[in-house]
Amino acid sequence: MDVTNSQSWSSAILNYVKELTAEFSQLENIEGKNVEGDDQASLHLLQYLSSDDADAMAPVALDASHPISDYFISSSHNTYLWGNQLYGKASTKAYQKVLERGCRCVEIDVWDGNDSDSDTSDSSADSDSDAGNEGEIKKLSRRFKRKMGFSKSKPESKSQNQPASAFSPPEHEGVGSAGLLRTVSKGEPRVLHGHTATKEISFRAVCATIRDYAFATSDLPLIVSLEVHTCPAQQQIMVDIIRDLWAPYLVELNAVTGHEISLPTLESLRKKILIKVKYTAPEVAAQKSGSTVVSSNTEPESGSEDESHEAQEAPVKKSHIITALASMGVYTRGCHFKDFDQPEAKLPNHVFSLSESKIIEVHKRDHSALFRHNKRFLMRVYPKGIRVSSSNLDPAPFWRMGAQVVALNWQYINAATMLNQAMFHATGGWVLKPEGYRGFHRAQSQISALDRGKLDLTIELLAGQDIGPVDKKLHLYVRSELHIEDMEEINGGSLPEGGSTKEGQIKAVTELGTAGRSPDFRRQLLQFRVAGVAEELTFVR
Repeated sequence: MDVTNSQSWSSAILNYVKELTAEFSQLENIEGKNVEGDDQASLHLLQYLSSDDADAMAPVALDASHPISDYFISSSHNTYLWGNQLYGKASTKAYQKVLERGCRCVEIDVWDGNDSDSDTSDSSADSDSDAGNEGEIKKLSRRFKRKMGFSKSKPESKSQNQPASAFSPPEHEGVGSAGLLRTVSKGEPRVLHGHTATKEISFRAVCATIRDYAFATSDLPLIVSLEVHTCPAQQQIMVDIIRDLWAPYLVELNAVTGHEISLPTLESLRKKILIKVKYTAPEVAAQKSGSTVVSSNTEPESGSEDESHEAQEAPVKKSHIITALASMGVYTRGCHFKDFDQPEAKLPNHVFSLSESKIIEVHKRDHSALFRHNKRFLMRVYPKGIRVSSSNLDPAPFWRMGAQVVALNWQYINAATMLNQAMFHATGGWVLKPEGYRGFHRAQSQISALDRGKLDLTIELLAGQDIGPVDKKLHLYVRSELHIEDMEEINGGSLPEGGSTKEGQIKAVTELGTAGRSPDFRRQLLQFRVAGVAEELTFVR
């Protein structure tokens, strides 16, 4: 659009530009400054309104000197899905798109690459999600498949008689500059939404796409959350693929990065991929079932936890994640959450993954303990069950609890993804928390972490320009929603809409503007006057 050409602008906008120019000129006259001619001044105003200086969405300067627990992180759930979560297809394109949109935490659900549905795998997912969701998903899947007549999805292979090999290249179809293909090899792990009719893609193709697009728009670190449902042999193939494709970006486990490490600064992790995977202590993985071993990852028979980190003897559970894969979670070791007194909760590099319902339950039980934990350690929140387009979880209340990683389904544009976009636009996907939410600060609860005051906000609507499709007759209005915390949320009570984003808590709507794609709203006002508002984590949509 040529801003210097007055014919490029609607008549309504030109009228307001002249009005505003006259108002500014009058102010300048009062201050004794020289005033240009009206036309020249109007042109300068138009140029300013179209310039980077007036761009409210311009890139945000980032202080990257803090530990990574001091930041909110733009995050995706079920990243591999292109559409419906029960019967849509998985796609490498989904990873490309969210990475290009600034996402800095993606999820990969990995299953055995064979003819089975991986129901017999002895592996388990990293988070608490499987226990809560798998039964529900299986029931939905069985009903859906019976109704639609779907059979189990089978990976393709050229020869049913050819043995699987960890070193043989997979069969694929194209994925951008990686030149890979997307049909799944029988011998390599696959990515899909388990126990559903979703179509799979190969783990190798996903890793290649992440390699190609991880740092296309931001050099800030990317977290890859692995939900591992594969057997040990397939996990070793995962390790080989990861090392083959991501070698320059991996953080290595060494003598410095043991249990006693502190979380690094964001600056020190530029162009690094952090792997979030369930942690299995090497000594546990080495033992056979039924033996006795010293480990901080086992549960004492007495049910009590030793908070001093001293060794305990306990029956060893069956190992789920092989050491080679588990050791890749250097700064992001997934641990099962029981309570904040368990030994793992004191390790700097642990990550608890809680469903939305679980974190709400914990918030009600002890919101101060939850807040104190999230000031120093990473926590991931994910949607429970099958989420559809209209019921994505609302990220704002969980940010206000201090959770860094609130994973949303990015497949749809809805209120939740709009709020996520508002938080992370032009930031590189990492946003420094308000001061009261950072580890060094003395605030002990959500109540004391932020200053709250009266919000007196007025939005004046002038006019719009070239809105919507050319071939539609439009009658446009503007609806604005204010998303704020209420006192029940602050004090540890239930969340609005049960944690889902459906409508804003406070709404204001204009009357219709003039008909057409360039409406005149005649300087209508949208006004919000609310007490007890913490502006840092309040959103206008």
